[in-house]
Amino acid sequence: MSTMNEYEEDLFELKYLEEISELFNELKEINNFNGLNLLKDNYCEFYEFIKKSVFIYDLDDENDSDLEEEKNI
Repeated sequence: MSTMNEYEEDLFELKYLEEISELFNELKEINNFNGLNLLKDNYCEFYEFIKKSVFIYDLDDENDSDLEEEKNI
């Protein structure tokens, strides 16, 4: 389970909300086409599940520190 603080949750929402919404809509279309009834129409539950289930590894931080080390050599 993810333990994001409020700041990290805000960043997560800003960065991934649109993509998660698009994913949910695509999954709903597949679900409806196949008549599976797997998804409820509650996007908020889907969003919260993803938010609590993922670990975000920010590669930008690592790349920045690598560049700084290369400059110091």
